[in-house]
Amino acid sequence: HRADTHLGAGENHPRRAPDGLTERQHDIIRTFTEAIDKIIDLKPDLCIHAGDLFHTVRPANRIMAIAARQLHRLAQAAKIPTLIITGNHDAPKQSGHGPALDVFRTIDNLHVVADSHMEHVTIAGASVTALPHCLTTDIRKAELARCRPDPDAAFNILVMHGVAAGMEEFSMVELGEQELPLEVMEGYDYVALGHFHNFRRVADRAWYSGSTERLSQSEREADKGFIEANLTDFSITFHKVASRTMIDVPEIDATGLRGDEIVDVVKKRVAEIGGEDKIVRVRLTNVSEEARKTIPTEEFQRLRQQSYALDIQIQRPQNKTNHQPTLGRAGIGRLDK
Repeated sequence: HRADTHLGAGENHPRRAPDGLTERQHDIIRTFTEAIDKIIDLKPDLCIHAGDLFHTVRPANRIMAIAARQLHRLAQAAKIPTLIITGNHDAPKQSGHGPALDVFRTIDNLHVVADSHMEHVTIAGASVTALPHCLTTDIRKAELARCRPDPDAAFNILVMHGVAAGMEEFSMVELGEQELPLEVMEGYDYVALGHFHNFRRVADRAWYSGSTERLSQSEREADKGFIEANLTDFSITFHKVASRTMIDVPEIDATGLRGDEIVDVVKKRVAEIGGEDKIVRVRLTNVSEEARKTIPTEEFQRLRQQSYALDIQIQRPQNKTNHQPTLGRAGIGRLDK
């Protein structure tokens, strides 16, 4: 069980490889491929991808070709039955647009569930209930009502992509993410979930595998990989892949510092952690307007070029004497109804 590979993400990384993709995109491809290498070695009865194979609805041709080669190697060449569903990132947002996953239906031994409707698929002796990301809330409600385990099956597996209900820490606050009721997961021997990017159990026999690469600073301390689930004697094993290291440098208080002094502090911190092969975020607080104007920006630019990925965030001092009235929380409702 794996999910959230987000192939194609990282297109804004400053370094590019000879093939035109960025080095960050190659990071994501590398962990995707490493997971497939390990799955082929394990020779499971079934491999599940629980959504967001791609980072966008329309991935680049080169990304599509890489995904096709790896899925062919896994399902057709290695003869490992594989099922994949769409997630909120790679599912079409309009009914007239087909999912990119459709092009993989010609790969033998690969089952694609991507048309906004639940499908029951019998694979390797198991009854798999597969619910892809749905186009609207109404469709999702109707399809969830159809998700029922088969009482005659040796094993029942449920595959879904979204936020486990009632668990706010799992919500990534993305437009289009869908809520998954916990009661729908009852009665299944295993529930393979996608969308939350960290490995986590959420209900009886229901798990998020997490993503195979770190995709945000909130994931910097999380191991990445996939789940091996043994349904006969029920056991869960998490297999790690070698994802890119992310570091969040402790906040730097720039009170009283000149622009050149701020640059020196940042250089020192980045050198201490070895930023040349890591994704690093540096946050500077209490940077005065005068200091902002005197920061030698070319030094920051040079430091970014020497680093693998360096994000420098600058915050002005808070004005404690000019409080604005609190008008309450603003929110945006779902747009898919």
